[in-house]
Amino acid sequence: MISGNKILLRHVQLGDVDDLYEYSSQKEVAQAAGFIQSGNYSAAKDFYAELDNDLAWVIILKTGKVIGNVCLYEQGLDFAKQTEKRVAIGYALNNKYWNKGYMSEALILLVEWIKNNKMEIDVIEAYVTNQNIASQRVLEKVGFSVSSIIDVPYFDTQLMNNKVIAYEKILRKGEVEYAVNQGL
Repeated sequence: MISGNKILLRHVQLGDVDDLYEYSSQKEVAQAAGFIQSGNYSAAKDFYAELDNDLAWVIILKTGKVIGNVCLYEQGLDFAKQTEKRVAIGYALNNKYWNKGYMSEALILLVEWIKNNKMEIDVIEAYVTNQNIASQRVLEKVGFSVSSIIDVPYFDTQLMNNKVIAYEKILRKGEVEYAVNQGL
């Protein structure tokens, strides 16, 4: 368990399914986080199964209520193009708790956990749609910076292109810069 001022992060438990359903069934949350909205409890149990791994945490208020999640996703290392190990971060938050600082705290806690556990991660990436201003602000608030803007095709009744902003947070800047400068 990772403890903060207002929230806790812990791995998901089967008893969390009701709270997972509450926010995974919210259309705005699913769209903002880029997952399929849960239409029933069976879908919420599938969502639980996706979160049931060592790189996913639920966000819990001190009262015990699960209000969201934050996950790390390992990225493949292409040695021809990258010299650092990257992970992507994804997150979702019950819309009843938006704009209260919970997600900012969760991301700060997770970055500190990565550093404290001496994980071999050099860069954390995040991808946010151009329309998701609140998520962009959260990432910038916790020290992520824009690395690029890309077009990503997605299905929403028809194939469309959506602008996505790629963010990154460099954890071992000196080591990454040294490796790049040395051509490693």
